Amino acid sequence: MSTTPTTATLLARGEHWALYDKPAGMTVVGGRGVPRPTLLDVAIEQLGNAKPVHRLDKPTTGCTLVATTTFGQQVLSDAFRRRTVDKRYVAIVEGVPSWKTLVVDARLARIDDPDLPRIGGKKAPLSIQTIDDNGERALTRLRVLAIGEGVALVEARPETGRMHQIRCHLAHVGFPIAGDRLYGATSTFVDDQELALHAWGVSFPRPEGGRGAGTAPVPSSWWAWAATRRLGLGALTEAMSAFEKQMSSPPPAKAPAKAPTTKQAGPTKQGPARPGAAPRSAPPKDGGVRRPSSSTPPGRPRSTPGGAGARSGPSRRGGPPGR
Repeated sequence: MSTTPTTATLLARGEHWALYDKPAGMTVVGGRGVPRPTLLDVAIEQLGNAKPVHRLDKPTTGCTLVATTTFGQQVLSDAFRRRTVDKRYVAIVEGVPSWKTLVVDARLARIDDPDLPRIGGKKAPLSIQTIDDNGERALTRLRVLAIGEGVALVEARPETGRMHQIRCHLAHVGFPIAGDRLYGATSTFVDDQELALHAWGVSFPRPEGGRGAGTAPVPSSWWAWAATRRLGLGALTEAMSAFEKQMSSPPPAKAPAKAPTTKQAGPTKQGPARPGAAPRSAPPKDGGVRRPSSSTPPGRPRSTPGGAGARSGPSRRGGPPGR
């Protein structure tokens, strides 16, 4: 985007939290060289206070949760750590998967200040992710919603919260997100959004008790781009309706949460599961599980799952991420 957005849509608000629909081109928190306003700047101006609990990449749109009190930040940050937050994304990917569902269980290693060339005249990214057996545990559940001409609409549900997790995992199995040249895509996306990734829904335990939830439709510019590839977005509309119906009839509310006393507030990373611990959830019955078998050098993808339609990762698209 040529200009930085100056506002974001408030979707819902509770006693200790607020849910926003973040536009593309806006960062969540400030930092060196980060354009203003950030999403927290907008929230502070509108609500008087805001604290981060999770982040979306600058080009990603959709549901972004912030805390409005210290208590809310502690409880919500702990919920993300405990993986009791249901995060739902949708991406348009290059290629047509042969699978309907897939569980990608591949560890990610972050590389800071990589020696990468500029992409499209932009400065090199400060950090990237690569698949590495010695990295941090990362698990993403994928489901194909619709298929078009050379592209597909894929729902992604990350159980962990690593930087660039969905982007790196989709590239790893051979289907980079449209417009995501950092991870091997060759196409361009819409003018007002660099890549086709959107956080369409979220469900979370509210600090005041019970569960909160919200959805955000994809930006309107997605529809025209998808139409040129004969890709229908109606399946996403149906998924959102089913999610909203499910959330409108939640189980009986639990007592308000207690603020954790041993965890630091704020955005955090989740470590791997303890040895011998029971799995948090089973993979889909009709989907495979993609796990790396050996350490992969930075920027070098593994082979894709078997089946027609699965292509190689970024290397077959012209080199390592950020070529």
